[in-house]
Amino acid sequence: MAQCEALRLLGSPEVRNAILLNEIGVLIHDFAKLSAEFVSGQDAFSPHLVLHRLIRGKDPFLGHDVRPRSAIRLALRDCQLPAEERTMADLLAEEMSAVEHEERPLSDFHSADLQAVLHRVQGLVPPDYQGAWKRIALLARGVLTDLMWQMEQEERIASIEPPFVGARGLLDGLDELPFVADLVEMGGRTWHPESLLPPEVRLSRTIHRQQEIGGEPDACCQAEHLADVRRILCEVLANQFLEINNIRKDGPGDLGSWFWKSRLYARSEEGISLLNSFDRGARLEGEQRETVKWLGVRSITRWAYAKISLGTSGDGRRIDLWDHCWALCGPYKSITARALIEGQWPEWDQPSCWTLRVGLRRSEPGTLDSIKGLIEVEYPLGNELRRTASEIHFSFPRLEDEIAIPLLEGLTEEIDLIVGKNAQPELTLAPSLGKDQDPLPAREVATPV
Repeated sequence: MAQCEALRLLGSPEVRNAILLNEIGVLIHDFAKLSAEFVSGQDAFSPHLVLHRLIRGKDPFLGHDVRPRSAIRLALRDCQLPAEERTMADLLAEEMSAVEHEERPLSDFHSADLQAVLHRVQGLVPPDYQGAWKRIALLARGVLTDLMWQMEQEERIASIEPPFVGARGLLDGLDELPFVADLVEMGGRTWHPESLLPPEVRLSRTIHRQQEIGGEPDACCQAEHLADVRRILCEVLANQFLEINNIRKDGPGDLGSWFWKSRLYARSEEGISLLNSFDRGARLEGEQRETVKWLGVRSITRWAYAKISLGTSGDGRRIDLWDHCWALCGPYKSITARALIEGQWPEWDQPSCWTLRVGLRRSEPGTLDSIKGLIEVEYPLGNELRRTASEIHFSFPRLEDEIAIPLLEGLTEEIDLIVGKNAQPELTLAPSLGKDQDPLPAREVATPV
């Protein structure tokens, strides 16, 4: 293996697992949009809350204690705040604890109850702290309002018949993969204040803002078929999560690149043919349904998401749900890899990445796929963007030269082992420009051959 610190880090089981589980989270974060509810009433339907973790007592911060007072006190305690606001937050939290014995059952805690506590505390606030106090009072009111809204929306989704999530194992599997579930649930409005959100979620939200789509969503099939498609998707995902969780129980080292290629890439002509027949009205039962259940996450989501058109991109190109999710996956994966390599998350306003080109003088059948597995899974740096007969392009972390150059040299050595030195692989990095991204410095970084 190449003696490169970045490659050693990315090739470690813990880091590989984290990056690829986050990729799965991005791939499935919009699966609830595969529904008539989203197409017909997207403004009144909250697809990011489809896991209804709050009303099942699975909230990552609150657990089973989903009472309003608990949420407010947790936000006051854990939110990152300037010094004056921290003082006011501690004062309010202390008052809420002092009067807890006076409160009615906590499930009945309403805005009037909070307002009474806020009024009492305001009388204790010095004049110089009034501005900070107003911001803390706004935080507390916002948590209460959003908690009540989220619980109400989750109860609506949970009451849909037949069940919106057709495979119970999906919810069970995601309960054991909370960081993946966070990417599904926290993509939109929740009770969680911004500073409580995991950095992976904040990154996902930021990239989403750069992927604007114009137009109204539309389905290319009947509502009944959409529900059946979603049910198959949920069954496949539940099956894959079961496999992931069963092996993770023995320790993160057991999830090697071979395992992840199966979870992500698994695809069979028979399975795809069965899905196409299903779209034409055939039934999937018994062994046929079992065959489909072993498709990889990418294969099944690509088939399912193609059923929903989202409108057009900025250049007028038609976009479906798969296009949208796949466009998010590459930058998300590369920026996550950069954060782990550098040991810190980037600034959230303009996260960007590069494009890696791997060119070969000679390319045998399957060679580019082997390189794809190396860069997407073995050392998860990004995802394929496009290819020709002799070259393949990937999203890639935006790194300083002192990290990027040794990394490319290490990758060149690894690719030599796959394709042989006679293929003379050439790796270059170039800016990857997108909407609202600042241009990178006009340069290329190339490794010696």
